[in-house]
Amino acid sequence: MRNQGSHTNQFYVVWSSYRDVVFRNTSAPPGEDDALQYWRDHLFAATVFYLMPLSLIALIPGIYAAYAEGLTYLIVADGFAVISLLVIAFVPGIPVYTRKLIFCAALYLVSLALLFYLGTFGPGLMYLLAVGVFVILIFEKRYGFIVVLLNTLICTIFGFAIYYGWWDTLVFSVYDLQSWIAVSSNLVFLNLLAVLLIPKLYNGLNKTIQEENRLRVELEQNQQKLNRSLEELEQKNGELEQFAYAASHDLKEPLRMVQSFMKLLSDKYGDSIDAEGKKYIHFAIDGSDRMKVLIDDLLEFSRVGRENSTFEKTDLNRVLDDVMALIRSFVDEHQATVTWAKMPEIVCQKVPLKQLFSNLITNSIKYRKESEPPVVEISCEEKPGEWLFAVSDNGKGIDPKYHTVVFDLFKRIDVSDRSEGTGMGLAICKKIVEQHGGKIWVESEAGKGSTFCFTIAK
Repeated sequence: MRNQGSHTNQFYVVWSSYRDVVFRNTSAPPGEDDALQYWRDHLFAATVFYLMPLSLIALIPGIYAAYAEGLTYLIVADGFAVISLLVIAFVPGIPVYTRKLIFCAALYLVSLALLFYLGTFGPGLMYLLAVGVFVILIFEKRYGFIVVLLNTLICTIFGFAIYYGWWDTLVFSVYDLQSWIAVSSNLVFLNLLAVLLIPKLYNGLNKTIQEENRLRVELEQNQQKLNRSLEELEQKNGELEQFAYAASHDLKEPLRMVQSFMKLLSDKYGDSIDAEGKKYIHFAIDGSDRMKVLIDDLLEFSRVGRENSTFEKTDLNRVLDDVMALIRSFVDEHQATVTWAKMPEIVCQKVPLKQLFSNLITNSIKYRKESEPPVVEISCEEKPGEWLFAVSDNGKGIDPKYHTVVFDLFKRIDVSDRSEGTGMGLAICKKIVEQHGGKIWVESEAGKGSTFCFTIAK
């Protein structure tokens, strides 16, 4: 068994080396501008590769049989074919184009010898037809028409030989001119048909290759554009982070100064300022407070997706427990009731999800009805490929014409003094949901409460 495996490995090594040598000598490296020529050369290389061992099986016994029968021309033709294959396969430095010509010449010589000795109905005609088809496969289309003319000339010469009896052989004395015309005309017809049809196949292959190259180039260009866009996006993100830093420090500091000096002005000169002046001071302090809240909300919006970006398996029941612990005082202050069914474990960003539920719950409580305490219900439903969540309340509701704009930046539907905020809460919710591959919408009517629905991709 060990010796058998060793012999198998040796045979594989020899066979691989033989294949490498043949393909290296008989095919040019692939060119970017002429892929079709590469496939022609590759087909020629594969033909030589497989024909070499087959010729040793077929031609050598054929030469021996020809020698026994005294068929001199056939011996010369077969010998030339074997030598040609060896030169084509193993002699380096010969151009591929020249190797193809030598190969076709050898086939033609064998075909003529077979025609001469074995007759008009023998394998010689099959060789002629095979040469015609093969030339079309490995050369350009114009060579196919040359082969048609050459085969027509050969058939014509053999027709004259039959008619005038140029060769005194038994085979030529058996068949008449009419039989030869019938056979040779079919040969020429099949050759011409191959010349007309095979290039159609190559044209389709060439178009496919060209289209593939075009798509590849287009893909590379689009990839380069995408890379440039990503670089620009990273640059913009850096600028956004710089803006966030400026907003959190450079903008807040003047606001603190305005608030401090307004309070000092009110405390120190309050007795000297009339009611109108005190009202203006109050407006200035209140405006700076609102500006501070707006800056904080903008910073929060810019951080979504850039911080706490790790996706992990999360129990949403614990997330909601944590949210309720954070907003407990706000819930108790408004005597609100918040309930939820059993929540699933999902893969998500834990901290943004806490912010999402917190915003939706506090939003539902903030826009409550005056006549009844707020009630918020949270539910979840599993869908194919996603989770569907709903946060329902018994609040004021939202007119359908505002259902889209409520998720835009700075959009507030209720602008009464009692409803504080900057209109950023739902915009932040939308951004968080989109970061999780989902979408968010509202189902509501004025005076009938609201249901905020959102999906999270699995």
